[in-house]
Amino acid sequence: MPRRSTDRYVPRFAYTHGMVGHLMGIEGACRLVDVLALPPDAAFLLKYRAQQRSTRYSTGIEGNTIRLETIPQGIALAERTGSRQQQEVRNYWMALEWLERQAEDGARFSEEFIRRLHRIIIVRGPGRRGEMSDYRTEECPVVDAATGQVEYGPPSPGDVPGLMAALVAWRNSPEAAELPGPVRAGILAYRFVTIHPFADGNGRTARALATAELWFTGYRMRGFLSMEEEYFRDLPRYYGSLQMGLPMDYYDGRHDPDLTPWLSYFLETMATAAQRVERRALELREAEPRTAAPWEALNRRQQQLLSRLVLAEPDSDAVPHFGAPDLSRWFTISVQTARAWLHEWCDSGLIAPVAGRTRIRAWRLNEEFEALVAATRNASRESEIA
Repeated sequence: MPRRSTDRYVPRFAYTHGMVGHLMGIEGACRLVDVLALPPDAAFLLKYRAQQRSTRYSTGIEGNTIRLETIPQGIALAERTGSRQQQEVRNYWMALEWLERQAEDGARFSEEFIRRLHRIIIVRGPGRRGEMSDYRTEECPVVDAATGQVEYGPPSPGDVPGLMAALVAWRNSPEAAELPGPVRAGILAYRFVTIHPFADGNGRTARALATAELWFTGYRMRGFLSMEEEYFRDLPRYYGSLQMGLPMDYYDGRHDPDLTPWLSYFLETMATAAQRVERRALELREAEPRTAAPWEALNRRQQQLLSRLVLAEPDSDAVPHFGAPDLSRWFTISVQTARAWLHEWCDSGLIAPVAGRTRIRAWRLNEEFEALVAATRNASRESEIA
């Protein structure tokens, strides 16, 4: 058994011609998509559908069977009457929203950041959500559900805190900063899922961390990218790439593997997803030079309000009105904070109080954004989602 070092993490890999080619393809697709002129309603729909796909397929990798087209119902109903599977998709959607806000605010990457993200992803049932998850305190072997055989033996619980501290220290190091964002994202996701720091939800959290790293380092592609969908298209290859033919036990070869095979797969998958987005954006581009769509000038919370109104009351034809309790539930904030946001957004012209009430209890979007949300709701219903 090798020495159990948790003091420092130094990933091992070598660039290949294929990896360099994929990085160039990713860079080219990102640069093009960022400047393409797209109709505002089409751009908003692309972003909405990418988040829908990421939610569906990341939870689907773990066995969630909710269909893509029923994601809105799952998110709208989960808090009140939703099943466990609906709660999972709702949690992942909320995690992506939270990550968007963290990226915009320039949040510091830390163990606390990871533990907060995991808590959003994994919480179930009624009661208080809590702020951060604790690392596991028991052995947590990964078992094949069909055969009952152990597929992976993660490190001992006592080693987890040191391994996580070393991973965060590496990610924040000058050496890591010199790597391209996609390479860093791939390493971060692989090492996290190898450490397996929590009792459950490690796969979803690893994929969300890769997304966060890409967003933090400028590879957001206007929110149109969904890596999870590409993983789901060929799950045996995804799992095989994670395994890399290594021994089952962490201390018997997985503590310090050559990550070249995994990174080759990760970058190829990202390049495929990026090029898929590029092709779709080219199909939708406008002839005129790009000017920022009005919704792109909104901050992340305001953009997420629009997305939530696409999701809310999916059986209704009208864009729903909303109030402080809705914002409190959607953004996990107090009702008092929600009221402050509503008045701030009213002052900016984004929303207006619903007329005919002596006391303001309901609000609506202004006409421009209400039309955008209505068009997205209709397109989401009418278009066939592959």
